[in-house]
Amino acid sequence: MRPPTPDGSSGAGWSAMPAAAGLLAAPLAEVLAVLPPRPGSLAEAGVSAGGCFVRPLPIDTTCASAARRFFREAVSSLPIPSGLLHDGVTMASELAANTLHAQRKAANAPQRTPAAVPEIWVYLRGDGRRCELVCKVFDSERALDAADQPGLAKAPVESVSGRGLQVVDGLSAGQWGSHPTLSRLGPWKTPGKVVWFALRVPPAALPDGLGRPRYSPEWLVDELEVMLTDRGLTSIVRADAPAMAVLSISRHLTVWRHGPMVSWRTPSGRYQQLDVADIVEVCEQIICTHEESALAETGGLPPWPLLGNLTAAT
Repeated sequence: MRPPTPDGSSGAGWSAMPAAAGLLAAPLAEVLAVLPPRPGSLAEAGVSAGGCFVRPLPIDTTCASAARRFFREAVSSLPIPSGLLHDGVTMASELAANTLHAQRKAANAPQRTPAAVPEIWVYLRGDGRRCELVCKVFDSERALDAADQPGLAKAPVESVSGRGLQVVDGLSAGQWGSHPTLSRLGPWKTPGKVVWFALRVPPAALPDGLGRPRYSPEWLVDELEVMLTDRGLTSIVRADAPAMAVLSISRHLTVWRHGPMVSWRTPSGRYQQLDVADIVEVCEQIICTHEESALAETGGLPPWPLLGNLTAAT
């Protein structure tokens, strides 16, 4: 069907306007220069572009070496200092060894689906002086071991095993912990937990804004809804108003977007507030809150002591 002419006629004698004709006749490079950029989904974006690097980990003795390789791959585009890279590789290896130990303890559990294999996630959060490189290792063991909590049980000095998380504690300067979440890989999302660490990146090491998508808050909240749905939160009800959006995720969890900020209330009654441009961290924290609320409601587990949020909160 032909578009109507500028004067509103049927368009039977319609012909392209001069500007349009020039655009159609222009070389492809000129056309792309004129057309406004259209952001794609962040699902496939790299760490430096504001995405989250995700890979499955093997459930065998190669788990730690795979984690080391994947961590290096995830940060290969980031100009981080070599010492920081070495620390990150070491801690990723220790987290993988820790989750392999958790999997072996549950050897008598029902056979796992492909979606329940361990996963390693790497992303940037924060900005400027509070920019951090975060690494998380997911497994489907919901229970939280005392050893997975900073400041609790420690392995004896003479112990040959069980000291990996003490290494993580030292190299991360105490910036590590665990929290409930949902898996990322596979067609369905499995409840479980992550054990994580964060490394503060020196401000001079990364350009300003690296790892933060440079799109409007309106587009970012659209992307956030897609991310949450993809992670298994499929009952979201949304309402929009100028400079504001509301995502009702469950009867216990509502997320508000005011301008560039998003906020919600945690099960403990605190209000979290983050910049929506920190979209991977925002998504992680919302899912953590959702899972913590679900666990509290069913009485499955007591409140988790550490959610892993090192960014600004109110």
